[in-house]
This record gives sequence, structure tokens and C-alpha cells, in this order.
Amino acid sequence: MSGEGRDPLDELEELFGHRFTDRDLLRQAVRHSSASSAAAEGSYQRLEFLGDAVLNHAMAEILYHQFPDRDQGELTRMRAHVAQSDSLATKAAELGLDRFVELGPSEEAARGWRRQTLLEDVFEALIGALALDAGWQAALDFVTEQFGDELDGLDERTLALANPKTTLQEAAQSRGLPLPAYRELAIAGPDHDRQWTFAVSWDGEEIARGEGRSKREAQQRAARRALVRLGLVPEE
Repeated sequence: MSGEGRDPLDELEELFGHRFTDRDLLRQAVRHSSASSAAAEGSYQRLEFLGDAVLNHAMAEILYHQFPDRDQGELTRMRAHVAQSDSLATKAAELGLDRFVELGPSEEAARGWRRQTLLEDVFEALIGALALDAGWQAALDFVTEQFGDELDGLDERTLALANPKTTLQEAAQSRGLPLPAYRELAIAGPDHDRQWTFAVSWDGEEIARGEGRSKREAQQRAARRALVRLGLVPEE
């Protein structure tokens, strides 16, 4: 955990708008399993588990009230879009949470605080800590504050692109076409920074390609480009 001049816990409390009664929760929420104190005092993993559930519950409640005309499937896709991993990591970065993470020497040397998955985990762990210390309403208010703009900006295009692979598959099924097929084209980069390239075929013909740091990400990007190219969603 880092901080210059000020108590880092004070800064975290300001970011989350709550003075913690149990500050050990706050410390644990930013402590990686590699930290020397993790064995005795615990890492953020259990709080991350709780925070993930709290976040999904909060999103479900917000979307349920904000979009009374949407069905279960649409609400699920909306929640998946707003609460996807890169969105959570972006929020964590915007809040500067990387400055507070407590890491072990090996993770510190590898600049673990910059990893998207770690930032996502810490963000969820802090939501879990907030829910335990301040209660459900405080956690709901925080989630609403953080994701208000994204929720207000949801539209048909956003909904279609919340899960591009699913949208593309449903479009093929509704037209009586074969399901889209994904083909791995290339893997590049070192082991710690791999990049995959996938092509997606529509009705037997390659329609788009996508790149990503995981197979899933590359396939989703290929599907997203296919949806735009096929005119199934408008370009931005």
C-alpha cells in the first residue's frame, strides 16, 4: 500500500464516502495473497467473492427499476455489459486503487498493480468491505454513483453489443442460418502477454476478425465487428 504524507486508509475512505468502523476490512480489501501479511491477516479474495455478489445484486436492482419494460434476458445482458471485467478495472484505475494495493516482492517487481484482473478484484473486494461495514444501502449507493452514466447511456446498440457472440448467434438462428463459426488464426507475444486473433464466419464465409488477450476477448471483438459489418447494429 502506498501513499505520500496522508494515511492511505483516509484516502480510501474519502473515495468510498464512508468512515470505516472496522478498518481491518479496508486493509484486507487491498491486500494481495502474495503480501507477507496475507497468511496471518487474510487477502482480498473472500471480500472479492462477497463484493462480486453485492455488485451483481446492486446492478440487478438498479436495472430492474430503471428498465421496467425489459425482460430477463435483456436485463442480464445489460448487467453483463455494465459490469464486465474491463469496466470494473477501468473504474478501479479511475479511482486510483492501484496506489493502495499491498503486494509481495515478486508481484511488486512484476508491477502486479497494473494488471486488469487484479484491479477488478480489488474494486469488488472494496465493495464487499463497504457492504459489511456500512450496510447494503451504502454499497448500492456507491454502485449507482459509479455506474450511473453507463446505466443512463444504455440503448439498443449497447444492448446488442453487451455480448456480441450471443447477439450474432441469435441473429443466425432467427434467419435459419448455421451458427457462426470461430477459427483461431494466430497467437503472438510472450507467455505473460499473449494475443490471439480469431476469424468468425457467417453463413460459411469469413466476415470479420478480432484480436484480444484471451480467446474469448478475440472472439467477442470478431463478433462485434461482424455485427457492424452485417448491418445488425449501427456503427458508432
